[in-house]
Amino acid sequence: MMVLSARRGDAGLVEYLEYNARTERMPRLVALTVVAFAIGLGAFSILPFGRGAVVTLSFACFCYGVWGLLDRGRFYSSTHNRPFAAKCLKLLCAVFLALGVLSGIGFLMSVGFMLLGAPWQL
Repeated sequence: MMVLSARRGDAGLVEYLEYNARTERMPRLVALTVVAFAIGLGAFSILPFGRGAVVTLSFACFCYGVWGLLDRGRFYSSTHNRPFAAKCLKLLCAVFLALGVLSGIGFLMSVGFMLLGAPWQL
């Protein structure tokens, strides 16, 4: 059984997100990934402007949900004596973490460009 300690008062953003993803219920993580994917797909095909901001933010939420699901699978594999699966899932967690961070940076950049009035639209 997984025992989680209480969140510290001086926890940073990364610790806060890890704690929330690890304590969130599984159906809510699945719903987050599906809704984020659908919003990103819909925004890319429908929105006339601001696509970059909406798509990158929805992809960051998608990566957060997938990371939470993969982390649960990694924990299950490590506790049930499956070291190869745990290593593969740890690698996938790192990939989705990197993609989420990059899409978060892309979101901040696209909002900054929209605020500066960039002449091009994505």
